[in-house]
Amino acid sequence: MAQLTATAVAMIKGTVEKVHTALTDYESVRPLLLTENFDDYQVRSGGHGAGTEVGWTLLVSEKRRRRRVKLRRQVPWDCLVRVDEATEDRIVERDLRSALVTTWTVRDAGEGRTVVRVLASWDGPDGLAGLLSRPRQRLAIRKTYEDMLTNLHNYFDPPKAIRRKSGAADGAESGTAEAEAEAAEKKPAEEDSPG
Repeated sequence: MAQLTATAVAMIKGTVEKVHTALTDYESVRPLLLTENFDDYQVRSGGHGAGTEVGWTLLVSEKRRRRRVKLRRQVPWDCLVRVDEATEDRIVERDLRSALVTTWTVRDAGEGRTVVRVLASWDGPDGLAGLLSRPRQRLAIRKTYEDMLTNLHNYFDPPKAIRRKSGAADGAESGTAEAEAEAAEKKPAEEDSPG
């Protein structure tokens, strides 16, 4: 079998410690990071850090062409993952049912930011059909982890529309600061206009 890999990288607005803690919290934070590709997520033992066992079904989309018609099918991977290693800068997750190994690496990027890199490796299919499906598998797995990293980014730095709603509800400073910035922009324009 051919060894396949997929990599995704993102800059996260949060310290290494906070990002690492979030990634190793399989009970409350990790479910928030999952995409629609993950089904039946459940923590089987542990929940935080090394020794944790988590089960899920990973649905990998494969696009195929058949007589000028695009077909999309979901290929399920039933995973039982154990966190083998959770050091300061690395988390290694191994699937006990396949050769899938996912390694999360966190590095300080300065100014309260962290670079997160995900490397997934697994045994790809053999034969001619396998040779043709390997690029699709790589792309699907990379896209899944890129989406998870986007969710991680949004966990630490929610989009502005969400911030405004929460800021208006609980009086957070971000909503007030935005209102002050808008008022400051309008004020010079009003002074310049003849009146």
